[in-house]
Amino acid sequence: MQLGYWIGEQLRKRKELLYNLGAISSYASMLTFFWHGVGMLLAKEHPKHTLVVYAGLTFFTIVVMAPYKWDKKWMRIKTSIGMFVFGVSLAIYLFCWIVYR
Repeated sequence: MQLGYWIGEQLRKRKELLYNLGAISSYASMLTFFWHGVGMLLAKEHPKHTLVVYAGLTFFTIVVMAPYKWDKKWMRIKTSIGMFVFGVSLAIYLFCWIVYR
């Protein structure tokens, strides 16, 4: 029980650190997704439909949710980066889908 209390206290004290770690993780996952798309493009691979659908839905989600996050500067930056990365990734996947059948 003491461990649970201690963990709770640490989380309350370090909210900014946790947010920054989450943001770094989010950027890393976006870049990994983009890197995978570039790898598929260079290897001339045909993506699976689930990958194209995931990229499309993620891009759509970011665009639709953008107005609700637009009031804070860092959320505008993060949302803009997400729209760019997932938009380019979706374009790469769609290009590979069409060209490399």
